[in-house]
Amino acid sequence: MNDRHILFRSDRFNLSKVGEHFINPCCFGEDLAAWLRPKLAEKNVETASPHQEDWGWELPARTGTDSYYLCMSGNADNPGYDEGEWRIIVEKRRSIRERLTGEGKILADDAVVTLIEQILSDEPNINNLRREQ
Repeated sequence: MNDRHILFRSDRFNLSKVGEHFINPCCFGEDLAAWLRPKLAEKNVETASPHQEDWGWELPARTGTDSYYLCMSGNADNPGYDEGEWRIIVEKRRSIRERLTGEGKILADDAVVTLIEQILSDEPNINNLRREQ
């Protein structure tokens, strides 16, 4: 496993309006990526433009020599409402050599994971923040 899962609950982000540009009707996370991107930039984490996947949105990120994919998606508690559970999967990118040698794995105390958790915990309408292993 080379990722960490951050879960939280919120009604701050869109889980109710399917965009015309969505690949699938479940591709929520665009506004979460747009919100998170400048907050990461404030903390010297470089990001590329977020892009849509068939399950949600992905935000490429880089700090120092480490690169990550921040994969985000959400599920509404009830159709038509924004309250629900969100998941950000922080996946650390590794070279082929690192994969073959087992080096470069994401650690439990990874700085980007900790930073994302701090950003989320500072937001008043985000709650039940936790990690899933």
